[in-house]
Amino acid sequence: MVFIWGGILALAIGVSGHPLLGRNARTITSRALSNESTYDFVIAGGGIAGLTVADRLTENPNITVLVIEHGPFDQRQDGVMVPGAYFPVPYLWLPLSSTPQTALDNTVYGVPCGRVVGGGSVVNAMFFHRSSAVDYEAWDQLGATGWGWADLFPYFKKSETFTPPGAAYASEHNITWDTAVHGFSGPVQASHAPYDYPGSANFYNGALSLGIDAREDPNAGDATGIFRLERSIDPKTQTRSHARINHYDRVIASRPNYHILPSTAVARVLFEGTTAIGVEYTNTTSSERGTVKANKEVIVAAGSVHSPQILQLSGVGDASRLTSLGIKSIVDLPGVGRNLQDHLVLTVNYNYTSNLFPNSGSLSSNATYATEQRALYDNGEPSAFDITATTGNLIIQLPLSNWTSNSSSIISTAKSQDPAQLLGGNPDPTVISGYRKQRDAVISNINGGAVGDISWSTGPTTSIYMTRPLSRGSITINSTSILDAPLIDFGAITDPTDLEILLAIYLKNRELMATPDIAVLGPIETSPAPGITDLEAIREALKKFLQPSNAHQCCTNAMMEKEDGGVVDPQNRVYGTEGLSVVDASVWPLVVASGPQASVYAAAEKAADSIKERHGL
Repeated sequence: MVFIWGGILALAIGVSGHPLLGRNARTITSRALSNESTYDFVIAGGGIAGLTVADRLTENPNITVLVIEHGPFDQRQDGVMVPGAYFPVPYLWLPLSSTPQTALDNTVYGVPCGRVVGGGSVVNAMFFHRSSAVDYEAWDQLGATGWGWADLFPYFKKSETFTPPGAAYASEHNITWDTAVHGFSGPVQASHAPYDYPGSANFYNGALSLGIDAREDPNAGDATGIFRLERSIDPKTQTRSHARINHYDRVIASRPNYHILPSTAVARVLFEGTTAIGVEYTNTTSSERGTVKANKEVIVAAGSVHSPQILQLSGVGDASRLTSLGIKSIVDLPGVGRNLQDHLVLTVNYNYTSNLFPNSGSLSSNATYATEQRALYDNGEPSAFDITATTGNLIIQLPLSNWTSNSSSIISTAKSQDPAQLLGGNPDPTVISGYRKQRDAVISNINGGAVGDISWSTGPTTSIYMTRPLSRGSITINSTSILDAPLIDFGAITDPTDLEILLAIYLKNRELMATPDIAVLGPIETSPAPGITDLEAIREALKKFLQPSNAHQCCTNAMMEKEDGGVVDPQNRVYGTEGLSVVDASVWPLVVASGPQASVYAAAEKAADSIKERHGL
């Protein structure tokens, strides 16, 4: 029997290898485990999905769960917890870079994703809203049977505690919502910022003057129009409500069956035949290695970059690629690591001759204002520190036909592309089959759900997002070590349709900035294409300034039919295996058009119910 003491934390490993549990959930170290240590469930990855599933499984006191997370616990720094002090860099996966992007002059880009207990919920901008119903209906149509809007709706409600703003403030700032579509007893705290910049009214009225509808509540199934952003922020403290807080700290006092092993990488899943029996892990600082067994299931939740990496290192993936690296093939699944999707980002910069004060740039440019606002925040009063730094409170999301009158031409461009040629590299026929079906689904809904966003922070930048890309990327291991980054290819704008959609949004943004309500502020564009009117020249400028990732990677272990390049079935189980599932955003067939956070929580809640059902819990 081995004891590791650390404050109140202790773990004993009994003769049987099953952990002897204390009174509380706890953090453990690899020294507390032996190669005979056994849990009912071992979860590879402690981000939103992994912690959500761990929380729900450990509601049963007889079930033991170990979460292994590559990153550390955050230290609750202001940069994490205080919206206006937002600074995610300490908990991003660095350095992590893409392969040269062939359609972007072979430029290499950083790959932003969280490396911390709580994952993306610790490092994101905290936006917390759902996509349109048509996005989830497309999942169901593509093989994720039972994952449509109506199926996910109760899980959206289950995941959140929504706190509406005060009536007077809401009326003054055009904030509306539908109480019937929200949850009021879930783990995630969701709210609207109780502070705003005066320029938001100009943005709102400018959008209305272009015929853009104000949406009562984007969470009701139509996330198009202009609306106020919700954030995963506790309204009582105005601090971030991230997954470590809402799915671990919330329950630690009563969950001795819930353990987290941080700063440790899952190197591979262990198999007996095609049955997953545990994992091998590596400490990220000492490189100490070990194994831990899973009685019931190994659950992969390491994110859309690293979940396919773990599967491939474990022998689950394209057999020809794996055997070329000396990895024994367990299951030949060519779709593992394919189908990478993300949101394209374009920042438009301005100088203003008459901008209103304060604005989102004032915290960094005016020390007196920043000091004043921080004092208000620390005193619990409404403050600019209630808003995520460099962002605003409003967003416009529209389908293609509302961005441009040229939608029919863009659709023709999309339909004219050869999917096999776009994927390149002689992909497996099953992957091509799934890609064709995805393209049909996206194109058929391109004038229904949103394809892109505009968000003006009220300060020096406007952010443009292209959110329904037709291009596809991939994640491919390049060595047999989990500590070596995989090859990350966004495949950005390899389908030229994506650049046409981004151009359409950019041109609409020009219209928006020219409306009387915003033009009075004197915006003068400084990048990416100031004063340029030639469309081809604008396209080239956009290519130089766009970023291929908004840290919204998804879809690399798609929930589709195996014959369509799918990796998991509608119960999140990996095809051809027993006791192995994937529960994070890598299982989505298509990226959702809104920020993904709320969808990751809801999908993980649904996956947890599926896991409990098949194990009779």
